[in-house]
Amino acid sequence: MTNPIKETRLLKKGKEINGWFKLKNGTKTRFSISKDGSWEQWGNSRDNLCLTVPHVERLMNDLIYRD
Repeated sequence: MTNPIKETRLLKKGKEINGWFKLKNGTKTRFSISKDGSWEQWGNSRDNLCLTVPHVERLMNDLIYRD
């Protein structure tokens, strides 16, 4: 399967990363990741959330292990 993500926006604020993924089908999935390892994700199409979970988990690992 090809990467469904067309665009990514990140905003790092202290101990948190907020952002969104724009998928090739035009929908957006937003997320928030905390330094303590918790994260949440929401979007305008529930079916697409499973496509972006690996990307959110990778960002979470980067946030936790780089600081």
